[in-house]
Amino acid sequence: MSVVILTKNAGDRFSAVLESLFGCRSIDRSEVLVVDSGSTDRTLEIARSFPVAVHTIPPEQFGHGRTRNLGASLARGETLVFLVQDAEPADEGFLERLAEPLASDPGLAATYGRQVPRPDATPIEAEFLRHTYPPRPSVRRLDGAADRPTISAVFFSNVASAIRRQVWERLPFDEELIMSEDQEWARRVLHAGHRIAYCPEAVVVHSHGYPLGKVLRRNFDSGHSLVGVVDDRATGMVAYELRFLAGALAGLTRRGQALWIPRLLVHEAVRALGFFLGRHSGLLPRRWRRRLSLHRSYWNGRAPAGSR
Repeated sequence: MSVVILTKNAGDRFSAVLESLFGCRSIDRSEVLVVDSGSTDRTLEIARSFPVAVHTIPPEQFGHGRTRNLGASLARGETLVFLVQDAEPADEGFLERLAEPLASDPGLAATYGRQVPRPDATPIEAEFLRHTYPPRPSVRRLDGAADRPTISAVFFSNVASAIRRQVWERLPFDEELIMSEDQEWARRVLHAGHRIAYCPEAVVVHSHGYPLGKVLRRNFDSGHSLVGVVDDRATGMVAYELRFLAGALAGLTRRGQALWIPRLLVHEAVRALGFFLGRHSGLLPRRWRRRLSLHRSYWNGRAPAGSR
């Protein structure tokens, strides 16, 4: 098994992530590879204080799909575990629970784990994670599905995932996407006849309190990346958002956090606006696309494109 972690200025929290990872059972039979794209803080110092292999690349060479492909190509394991720099394994069984289904079921191409919020997460982030990562397991398959399935049908997360190397070698990540490389990969893998398992017993502690500006830009990039990948009919998008809002409103009320409801509504309006603008980025001038994106250099020299 190989664990691949992409880093850039991971901060002191990275030490806790590696401590938890090296406390996992079976880590002694695994390799850990850190691919760093230009950290200027203590990230590399922290990484080298653990038994990991470190590979560095210039910041301009980073890409969510490209750099994960690089990490996989450098790794030796038959199971490729991808972990982000701030996702902390919750207990010593994390690696085994994430990887074991691949060993026992040859029809599975990948698994992904459950994300639970940090103690300092906002109630809004906590509700989002409860909705997106429920406690019940599931298996994704696309038997006879349309070419562009819903986001829910292909949902997969590289925050904490395990991928069968043989599948990745045939179907590597798309290196042209700005982000959401995991969803696009899952669509191709599922259409190829494989299955993907959600393993809620494999838990990482991972959450972000993004300001609204970053929420807008992240969802702009995600919306753009998913053009041509998932079903973008407004009815499906609206239905998904309404289901989440209904659950989140009920959850906040039930937990005595109703004062967060106005902020939730603003947050979701900004998130939906970013995603909508990203889906229609081809109609926007390049300077607007650069301003709305987290990855401004991505747009250099790119002509507008309404679909992929």
